[in-house]
Amino acid sequence: MKYLTLILILIPVIVFSEIQENLSGNTPFVVKRLYAKGSLIFGPGFEERILVGKGYYEDEDKDPQDIYISPGGGTGPEAVIGYDISKLLSFEFAIGLQNSGRYIKKDNFMQFKKSVLRASILYRIPVEKNYTPYIGAGISTNPSVEYVQKDPDVNDEIKYQNPVGFHLLGGAEIKAPQSPLYLFSELKLIILGEYTIEKATSFGSSYPTSDVVSDFRDLSGNGLQFSIGLGYYLK
Repeated sequence: MKYLTLILILIPVIVFSEIQENLSGNTPFVVKRLYAKGSLIFGPGFEERILVGKGYYEDEDKDPQDIYISPGGGTGPEAVIGYDISKLLSFEFAIGLQNSGRYIKKDNFMQFKKSVLRASILYRIPVEKNYTPYIGAGISTNPSVEYVQKDPDVNDEIKYQNPVGFHLLGGAEIKAPQSPLYLFSELKLIILGEYTIEKATSFGSSYPTSDVVSDFRDLSGNGLQFSIGLGYYLK
C-alpha cells in the first residue's frame, strides 16, 4: 500500500512539472495527440507454477499432458488507448485478458483466468527521431479473477477478490519515417499481492471457501509481463 500511495503522490508532481515546462516554452506542447496500441502479453508469475491435473486429447493414442497454472502470469491480448500531453509525457489506459493453464477440448480444461485494467503515466526519453525508449508507472487491478476446472468428473470454479496494486514499466518504440504506425516492446513488473478466495462452486453449487485445497489459497498476483505489439497515432 505504501508503494501505491507513493505513485499517487508522484503522478501529479510529474504532471505539474511537465505542464510548467510547457507553459514556460521550454518544451513544445503537443495538443490532442491520441494513439492506440494492441499487443500480445505474456510472462511468468513469481511463484512456482501449480500442477493442477492432466489434460486428455480426443485422440486416445496421445499421452495426457500435465497442466500447470501461473496465477501471477499468463498469456493474452491487451488493448491500450493513450494520450500525449507533451513530447515527453503520456497517459495510458489498458484493458486485457490473461490466462494460464490448458484448454484441450470442450469437457477437459483447467485455466486460471483474469481480466486486466491498468492506468499508467509514461516518460519518454529523447534518443532518436524514430526510436524512443520510455519508462513509467501506474495502478493495476484485475476486475475478474477465477480458476475454472472441467472434466467428466469435475466442474469447479473458484472466484477471487479483485486486487489493486501497482506496476513499473520500461519499453521502446520504433517508428517508420512519416508513418503513424510503430512497433513497440515493453516489460512490466506487476505487484498485486495475493488473490483471496471470494466464492467457490462445484457443478453450480456453492461450498465453503474453507474447503478449498491449500494449493488454491492466497495465490500471488505478482509477476513479470512482456508485451509486443503495434501502435498507431490517431491524430
